[in-house]
Amino acid sequence: MRKLMIFLLLAGLFLPVSGLSEEDFLLGVRPVSSPITPAYRSTYHPDHENCYWCTPMNLENEAAVWGMLTAPVTVVQLNKDPLKSQMKQTVLYEAPDDSSKKIGMVTGESQAVHVLETREDGWSLVETYSTSFFNSKVKNYNAFVTGYIQSGKLKTVEVNQHYGIIIDKLTQRLYLFVDGHLETSLAVSTGLYNPKQPYNETRSGEYLLLYYRKGDLPDGNMHCYCPIRFNAADYLHEVPCIVPAGGKRSSANYKPFETVLGQRASHGCIRVQRRTNAKGYKMSSLFQLLKEREDTRFPKLVIWEDYQSRQVVIPPDSTPLYYNPDGGSMYHAVADCPGVKSKFWPLTAFTYGELESEPFAGLTLCPNCQPSPRKAVLEEINQVHRDTSPGEVMSYWP
Repeated sequence: MRKLMIFLLLAGLFLPVSGLSEEDFLLGVRPVSSPITPAYRSTYHPDHENCYWCTPMNLENEAAVWGMLTAPVTVVQLNKDPLKSQMKQTVLYEAPDDSSKKIGMVTGESQAVHVLETREDGWSLVETYSTSFFNSKVKNYNAFVTGYIQSGKLKTVEVNQHYGIIIDKLTQRLYLFVDGHLETSLAVSTGLYNPKQPYNETRSGEYLLLYYRKGDLPDGNMHCYCPIRFNAADYLHEVPCIVPAGGKRSSANYKPFETVLGQRASHGCIRVQRRTNAKGYKMSSLFQLLKEREDTRFPKLVIWEDYQSRQVVIPPDSTPLYYNPDGGSMYHAVADCPGVKSKFWPLTAFTYGELESEPFAGLTLCPNCQPSPRKAVLEEINQVHRDTSPGEVMSYWP
């Protein structure tokens, strides 16, 4: 990476953006700095240090993000066995009384809640995103809810101090933090709901990565490799593929799912790119990294909601991009993209501002290094979020 940055500086093509690190152009898409926190809809305004709910959804302040990713969490214990507990859910009540209205669902062991008040009558006031599924007792899908739960069900858990992951629905990116620094980014697809299936929306919030499944998650002829469960029925896994009946993984077809990476597309799970990115990461290497961690405490995964007014950064026109003039059909974020044969390295440089002109206008985005999408794509994301919060499929209790 250092050699690459020297090359860019000598070429006069790298111009740092104020407030961002020199490697941020490799993130593909990143959020604009704003004061919006995950508790954007809360009527309470606590200022808890290193708290997911109180920390703005920004990448620039690594210290603040790392403090949040490594802070203890409060979870609900529904079974002595953490993996069995994770497969259960309990309800949140409108009042400190189990005969009051049920307003949301919480998954055991892996889903964190934000404790606002611990009462003397044995109840706690908490807020979280309801993790209702299609068969849950309460049908309140991904709604931000504030309610009561019995204090005896709550426990504090320490988390892994070396790894932490952010999924941002706004950018459709996974951001991996390692030992206090933003290490890399991978393209993802979170849930795509429809009027008949609002439960397809990926549930935002703060989670622990508890269960690392061997093999894959099969669904007919569709297979999802490298699955890590973070919610009762939701996994972080490699982008799916279709394996013909009786066929082998080597004959798998990824195209139907890979072409929509960077967009909502799943049924609630988080699909992650399988191709090696510019920093040498992909879902399979991430799976091994987390599974074989030396710090046995569970890593934290947080999911940022794409609330109204959040925006993505449109790169400066001077941002460097690369292509292969010898028949290449894609544009790249780095001159030595692992998706291109090394005999074509270094790729030829041009700039983001030239992307709509010839001979670059017909180039497609590289699925390996995942450079920034075209300006029109980013502008459309920003336009949608000026007026709506797409992840809020049930922003109020019906």
